[in-house]
Amino acid sequence: MSRSIWKRPLAATAALAAVLLAGCAAIPSSGPVEVGLTDLQQAEQSYEYNPEGPVAGASQEDIVRGFVRAATSNVDDYAVAREFLTPDYAEQWDPGFGVLIDEGTRPYRAEGEGAGVLSLTATAKVDARGLLLPVEPGPTTDVRFEFERTGDEWRISSAPAGIILDRATFSSIWSPRPIYFIGPGGFLVPETRWFLSRTALATEIVGALLEGPSEHMRDVVRSGFPTGTALVTSSVPIVEGRARIDLTGELLEAGPQVMSEVTQQVSASLKSVTGVSGFDLLIDGTPMRDGGGDDLRLANGTSNPSVLIDGRFGTLVGNEFEDVSGFGDALAELDPRAITLAPDGSAAAVLGEAGVSRVDGTGSALIDGHEGQVEPSYDAFGFIWTVQRAAPQTLSASAPDGTAVPVAAPWLAGFRPVSVRLSPDGSRIAALVTDDDQSLVLVAGVVRDEAGTPVRTTENAEAQLWTTGEPVDFDWVDQSRFAALTRLGGASRVTLGGVGLFPVEQGTVPDGMQITGGGGRTQIRVLGAEGDLFTSQGSGWQRSENDISILAKRG
Repeated sequence: MSRSIWKRPLAATAALAAVLLAGCAAIPSSGPVEVGLTDLQQAEQSYEYNPEGPVAGASQEDIVRGFVRAATSNVDDYAVAREFLTPDYAEQWDPGFGVLIDEGTRPYRAEGEGAGVLSLTATAKVDARGLLLPVEPGPTTDVRFEFERTGDEWRISSAPAGIILDRATFSSIWSPRPIYFIGPGGFLVPETRWFLSRTALATEIVGALLEGPSEHMRDVVRSGFPTGTALVTSSVPIVEGRARIDLTGELLEAGPQVMSEVTQQVSASLKSVTGVSGFDLLIDGTPMRDGGGDDLRLANGTSNPSVLIDGRFGTLVGNEFEDVSGFGDALAELDPRAITLAPDGSAAAVLGEAGVSRVDGTGSALIDGHEGQVEPSYDAFGFIWTVQRAAPQTLSASAPDGTAVPVAAPWLAGFRPVSVRLSPDGSRIAALVTDDDQSLVLVAGVVRDEAGTPVRTTENAEAQLWTTGEPVDFDWVDQSRFAALTRLGGASRVTLGGVGLFPVEQGTVPDGMQITGGGGRTQIRVLGAEGDLFTSQGSGWQRSENDISILAKRG
């Protein structure tokens, strides 16, 4: 069997968005761009491909393969690639529909005298806004081409919109960048977008900000820019390391809070651009006053592993165990199966025989007594989320005062999740589930009111990871990345994935049972069935502690 490619446009690659940013009078609207989360970002690429055009007497297969190779160069709007097309179709073909990423093995077969098909093993696709989604492993994807004679030479008269790249080539000329929007609670929430690595990167990032969040996240986060804000010119020039962002006048009537949000969005989103050390906001050529608010925040941060050992709950700092004061003793008394700390470590959600309890310095209280629950999640707004494996389509979020809020998650109907967890900023919820003979990570958005109370999840979830093996455990590493633990025979595989990112296999651990993200790749910990704690070291895993009963998660 095979899949046909792109029955309709893929949504359009990030490199092609070009509407741009806004500012406001008498409000802080410029500033430095500080060093960002460098381990999240691919280094600037300097690869430049110079593909050749068609040669005389080329066969239909040669024309197809030459056309695909030529799509490695976007110079003059993919001028070389268009040489492989008939004059009429060259004007119609739109490379901006998206990118289909494959493994690079592309068998070709003719279909009659005027058509041919490439069979691709697709791994991911990038839409017109630069959003990457993995493609489910399975049958090959068929890409059909039709041909006509132009003079004595074959040319392509019909082909799918968009371009085809193998992963190595794609990663050499495109790079992922976090674009930040505003979520409830004053969090800056990243959306990973892929851009062509070129001098217009700052322009395209600003354009993505002005265009706003993706459709999937539109009810979850927002942009600070007033509707209609655009760049005065078509570019963001870099002058002596500073991005000059000249905007139309919609921000003139905005208040200080809006300008503060705009400034912080720009600052966070430009951190990944090499050669940009700061920025200046202007409105119709008039500079705004220096400064900017700092009330928005990121939810990233590393933490030491917290564990239960011999009935004592504490934190491992180096090779030393430190008891958690305030509520550590109360945790052990509940005979816990799983422990999740609040993001600030001031309280915990404990899954025990009776159900899920909230535990803090004042004692413990049962908040959900249903059977068959997965490990609870504790979000940044103080809500403890509980999920029944048998009925996951309705979640329960318990407020600090004990009030339980039902939260609809229709995308979980029909699944029996192994783990369901909130991202550190509370904007996304992910579930690790079984999908036939493999494991699948589904990610949905969390819609909240202005106070941060969850209202619902998004109607649909996006499949962000397929990996081999039986699902075991899952945790977020930071706001965008996560780690999945799956079982293959007697070994447990660790896969590092993310929203809009390629997965990376991180090796295997003997009989791994629990995993924690810890805020960074080097902070990931895996607990084995015999109580051994494994720490990531290079491409492998090293035992660091033993006799551990429970490895606690945070958030």
